[in-house]
Amino acid sequence: MNTLHKSNATYKLDQQAELSAKLTAAHAKIEKRFLDGGAVLVSVMDILGNLTGILDGMTGTLDGKAAKNNVDGLRKTIDDLAQLPKTEERRQAGFKSLADMCASTGEHIDDIHETIRYLKTFATTVKITGAGLAEFAGFADEIRERIQSGADEVGRFAKNLDVMRKQLIMALSFSSSTKADFDSTIPKIISGLNENSARISQQHQEMMDIAAQVKKIAQTVQGKIGSVLSSLQIGDITRQRIEHIQSMLQLMDDFVSSPEGKALSTSEYEVLKEAVLQLASAQMDETAADFHRDCGKIFNSISSFADDAARILSLRDELVDRTSNGDRNVLALMEQGILEACNLVARVQESSAEADGVVSSVTTSAQELSRGIEILRSIKIDIHYMALNSNLRCSKLGDAGRSVNVVSGEMRLFAAKLETPADAIVEELHRVETTTQQLTQQAGGLSADLAAPLNEALETVRNSKAQMASGIDALAVEGQAVFSRISSAVVTLDFQSELGNTFNECCQIAAQLPQGFEADVSGFAEKISPFSSQVYKLYTMAQERDIHLRFLPGNASTSHKSDSAPSQPAASDDDDLFADALF
Repeated sequence: MNTLHKSNATYKLDQQAELSAKLTAAHAKIEKRFLDGGAVLVSVMDILGNLTGILDGMTGTLDGKAAKNNVDGLRKTIDDLAQLPKTEERRQAGFKSLADMCASTGEHIDDIHETIRYLKTFATTVKITGAGLAEFAGFADEIRERIQSGADEVGRFAKNLDVMRKQLIMALSFSSSTKADFDSTIPKIISGLNENSARISQQHQEMMDIAAQVKKIAQTVQGKIGSVLSSLQIGDITRQRIEHIQSMLQLMDDFVSSPEGKALSTSEYEVLKEAVLQLASAQMDETAADFHRDCGKIFNSISSFADDAARILSLRDELVDRTSNGDRNVLALMEQGILEACNLVARVQESSAEADGVVSSVTTSAQELSRGIEILRSIKIDIHYMALNSNLRCSKLGDAGRSVNVVSGEMRLFAAKLETPADAIVEELHRVETTTQQLTQQAGGLSADLAAPLNEALETVRNSKAQMASGIDALAVEGQAVFSRISSAVVTLDFQSELGNTFNECCQIAAQLPQGFEADVSGFAEKISPFSSQVYKLYTMAQERDIHLRFLPGNASTSHKSDSAPSQPAASDDDDLFADALF
């Protein structure tokens, strides 16, 4: 019987050692797993914060005020673009008017040519009829030379006029081409810029709505994380309660070895030991039950994270689709429209340079023609006076000079006829001057004024587009990181799966340690009071104290009650009062 008793005692000691080892292992696992779980939750909070920051940056890129300023800046440029066809139409009308002036001036030149042909004929007749008269020998050659110089001047005038006419024909040709270009491209460009300018505000609102949904989910997740982080105190509580059980068993061993413990009888020792082992088992069962319950709540909370993360990814994809794909990429469409406008302005500058060149050349040609007309007028005056002088000489010669006198009179009449077409040409040249001035004013500075705001708008849109692309890339990375980290958290925070079996084993071993008889220590409570009080002071939770008093009632509770003997102060210390207040 003694051998059986010793064998059973040895078995109990082995079980107690196994329980101690299991508790130590559970303690270590809890500490590591809960620290890891807390770190994962904090990292999810950080990633959600980054995600919110990215969304704020993206919505700021298309900020309503910034978009409005950008659109307002384009508005005047768009209005100026709309005026280009009319401007080109006026320029084309100016070139046509100049060409018409060239045609009418050409008719006047033909009249002058005809008049000079008659004058040449009269000059020849003077030479023939005055052949026998010494007074007219040199006169005929002189007047013929003067008429020929007039003919040469008219020839140069006609040549210059023809050059100007050809320039205007070319100018009309590229002006027509430019107007056709404007008519086919400008309405499309203006329509695109207006449409996309309006869509920027619309897209910004859509982005704001989606970002608000993502932020709301992120805030919900952050709230859940805050709740879970708060719930993670079950780890600290469980570790403490394990430590309390271990400390209680160690205090029991220490007490048994102390003089007070040795003063116990064998039966008292057996009852105390049974009470302590039953207390350990009860504390272990309560600890495990609380752990399972709270870890179940934690797991239920974090399991919903996966749906939240999936919803964030879905909203992210929707945001990318609304801002970056195809005809929904307003910034890309705006960039394309502004580029087309910039290319148009480049063509405007080129055509304006050509038009300015034509206008300048026509102005120069008109000035040359004006000088030619003045020379022709001086020749006409010379012929007139030479013919008049001839008339005077012929009057002195009487009948001998009569034939020359008649021809000289005709020369005077025809020389006078040069004045009418010359005046008409001068009038046409004045109109040319007025028209070229108007063309210069219409073209001056237009293309330069258009280029500057377009280039500025293009730079703004490209910067916004680059920021948006960067934000979308970052959103893709952070969105996936949120999903991955939350998925990791679901696994990491499944404490029950990893630690549940360990606690169950601890409870099974602790339940096997007591013999199961009623262990009433009230008969020797005073003897074990030092031990009971030490154990009682270990606890940080009211639950533990309640369980303790079921097995070791003694007088341990009196040290924590304020209704002690009137002459005695309450025995509880500050730490106990603080613990009671917390729990």
